[in-house]
Amino acid sequence: MKTTDSLAQESLALRARYDEEPSHSDHVCALAVQIYDGLSSWHKLDARSRELLHAAALLHDIGWSQTPDSKGHHKWSAKLIQEHAWKSLTKEEIQVVAQVARYHRKAPPEPDHAEFHALKSAAKKLVMILGGILRIADALDRTHTGKVARLEASVTKEALTVRVQADGNWNAERVTFEMKSDMLHAVAQREIHCEEMKA
Repeated sequence: MKTTDSLAQESLALRARYDEEPSHSDHVCALAVQIYDGLSSWHKLDARSRELLHAAALLHDIGWSQTPDSKGHHKWSAKLIQEHAWKSLTKEEIQVVAQVARYHRKAPPEPDHAEFHALKSAAKKLVMILGGILRIADALDRTHTGKVARLEASVTKEALTVRVQADGNWNAERVTFEMKSDMLHAVAQREIHCEEMKA
């Protein structure tokens, strides 16, 4: 397993082969990392987990290349990640990154999702946390227009809160956030809130 820079470079090289809208995944990646950092006192994960989130965020939409109508593109993203000959990830890490990317949309893990349930217990929890973060980061760029310029995330015993700095109307992002906060809510066992920063 190589260094962080190697993983980022390898992820970017893989993305370059498939992603026709890298500006969106760049933005989602930035938001996801901000959320991860803001919630660190809750999840207590290490630097490597942050790197895995970063890779999954960069690659979450590469499946679009295989399905122009977007149907099932999250599953295709996972498949492309799994099939890549990674030099910077262990076998288990490949599965974690693939599953985090896979759950950026549609249903969270369900009883018949065999690949998720094949993971070890610790890896399942990691996918739930990182996937939950990626889902809401992707929601906050629902229109692919960078409406949410930046954000701050915080933790209390009752809730995880994301405060956003928005440019103009971000109703689509707000509504999608509410829909896609389900996975993070399930693993955090707390309310998930999204608010606009006060001027």
